[in-house]
Amino acid sequence: MTSPTRYNRIAFVASAGAEAQQALAQLTQLYGNQKPAEADVVVALGGDGLMLQTLHQHMHTGKPIYGMHRGTVGFLMNEFS
Repeated sequence: MTSPTRYNRIAFVASAGAEAQQALAQLTQLYGNQKPAEADVVVALGGDGLMLQTLHQHMHTGKPIYGMHRGTVGFLMNEFS
């Protein structure tokens, strides 16, 4: 059994919505926030629109991209708790 990957440099991107901005502040305080070019992983905080935009912008990097639902539509996103 392999252990989960631990990312030390995380880039958070967030939509302009209040929930996403609150999550951005909370997660930045806990984990810091790197520029996407310097990060090991990119985390999108918002809805499906932001996730698609983030995938389009960073798909060429080969970095993992995760989405946390903090927007209106979140079919592509993981639950945020």
